[in-house]
Amino acid sequence: MLVALRRLGLGIVLITLVSLVLLLSDRPRHGTETRKVWKVHILKMVSSLDSDDVERGMREGLASRLAEGHDYTVTARNAHGDIPTLSGIVDAAVSDDADLILTLSTPTLQATVQRVKTIPIVFSFSSNPIGAGAGTSYEEHLPNVTGVPTVPALEEIMRIIRELLPRARRLGTLVVPSEVNSVFSTKQAVDVAAKHGLEFATLPVNTSSDVADATLALLAHGIDAICQVGSNLTVAGFASIVRPAQQARIPVFGFLSNDARNGAVAVAARDFYESGREAGVMAARVIQGESPATMPFREVEGARVIVNLKAAKTAGIVVPQSLRARAEEVLE
Repeated sequence: MLVALRRLGLGIVLITLVSLVLLLSDRPRHGTETRKVWKVHILKMVSSLDSDDVERGMREGLASRLAEGHDYTVTARNAHGDIPTLSGIVDAAVSDDADLILTLSTPTLQATVQRVKTIPIVFSFSSNPIGAGAGTSYEEHLPNVTGVPTVPALEEIMRIIRELLPRARRLGTLVVPSEVNSVFSTKQAVDVAAKHGLEFATLPVNTSSDVADATLALLAHGIDAICQVGSNLTVAGFASIVRPAQQARIPVFGFLSNDARNGAVAVAARDFYESGREAGVMAARVIQGESPATMPFREVEGARVIVNLKAAKTAGIVVPQSLRARAEEVLE
């Protein structure tokens, strides 16, 4: 009986020791911390072929250095072109305790920097980050902001217009006063066009329902072509620009890949996928410990030329073989 009790006591002691070891092994060791999984939010103003390319590039840039689900998670939000909704999705990202915000479009960047002062912000698909309030230069910027500007390929499109319309003298574009990127890029377009001996007629447009009527008014200004500077509003309403222009046999030129597929004769578009990928890599560097304050804004160089032969034929333009040869894509 005594032997049995001793054995029972020894068993209890062993069980207690094993439980204690297991308990201690489950406790964090001194100097170690639980891995942080960053909450990344992607915010965009509107969806288009080009903005979708940027988002795809951002995701792949992140994934080139980090593992989704292990190092970070992604939540994507879209304002669908509505400014009040845009403010709402920024506030929603903050409320969700976002650790890093990726923005697409100048209005999105503008709304974000106005509301977010400490969370890291990495942008792309913005032609005017300075006007959006991200800084005073590509080197001197807000300490929590960095990114990849996508400035319009103005010189390239002016050379294309000169090649296709050697007698052209006057171009036209719709400008959106409420979008700082539209106002800024239009001014740049006017200056670059002047170097090529081209004047620019501009008309304001404030809502998508105004685009068709504004285009008709623009056509009445004796223009030889529409060179539509990018804006979120005109991206959504590009078909309303093309239809009356085609009826008047006035060619349309643009700066987005989507423009060529929607009836522009030719476009000179930045590589939006690559700009997004560069932004994604920047975001990964921030997650890995770099400060946005030490990372200058960096443009992606080069332009993708896309030609739409059907639209050219509608406008009475013969596209020379020289332009076809250097185009990255020719739409039949």
